Amino acid sequence: MKLKSAFPILAFTIALVISGCSSSSAPTPTPTPTTIPMKNVEMFYVGDTPTGLKLFSEKYSFQVAFDLTTEALSQLISGKATPLDPDYANLWGSGTYLNLYTKDGTTGIIDLKMGKLNVGAEAETRAIDQLLWTVSTIDPTITGVLLLVDGQPIDSLAGHIDVSKKIMKLKAYNVLNALQISSFIQGATLANPVIISGEACTFEANVLWTLQKDNSVLKSEPTTAQSACPDRSKWSVNLGNLASGNYTFTVEEFSAKDGSLSARDDKSFKVAPK
Repeated sequence: MKLKSAFPILAFTIALVISGCSSSSAPTPTPTPTTIPMKNVEMFYVGDTPTGLKLFSEKYSFQVAFDLTTEALSQLISGKATPLDPDYANLWGSGTYLNLYTKDGTTGIIDLKMGKLNVGAEAETRAIDQLLWTVSTIDPTITGVLLLVDGQPIDSLAGHIDVSKKIMKLKAYNVLNALQISSFIQGATLANPVIISGEACTFEANVLWTLQKDNSVLKSEPTTAQSACPDRSKWSVNLGNLASGNYTFTVEEFSAKDGSLSARDDKSFKVAPK
């Protein structure tokens, strides 16, 4: 990682409210757990697929005292945010932290305290995409990110990808997995009637779904998304009323060329007794 020497350090001001100091204005009250609002956030992780490393997302709702983007990035970059789905991974952590997040027009500026990012070129690209897609999903006006380390631009994070300029957001089909289950997170308890939905970017909008209970296949059928790739669109499956127990729902796409598996996502869920 090579730091460039000639670049102005981002200037910012942190307001401190110190107990015991006199002030002509009333101090800002510290948020308490009962006053901190709940906000929704979609965090992006990396999965190993038949077509390479792709992004998957998990949706959360948690208390955010100040800025949602800053909080989400801080959790992601530090490695505190970990996916519930065992097929996904957070490539960040290992001593890396967020110094500051700011915005300049349509550019999100992410200033890092850099630790280790010992990954290859493809994983380095996806690690950057994790940040870009998380930020731009929270704030759709963001079209790209600029990465800094301790306020200064850098050539690369792990020695493979040029990050000296703004990194633009690519089309979804270049980055996201072709299939995603998005209506619930891993291990959720679902109520009857069970309706599962997600997104797809597949050939002729084809989606093959399979429902298993206790590792036994109950049903496997095709369905279609609203439109075919290159569009990314919704699909939905109504499973009706299910008996209580543990289930796994899987969506797959197979190559029209040779029949090989090209995309997959699966999640486990429970149906509670009535």
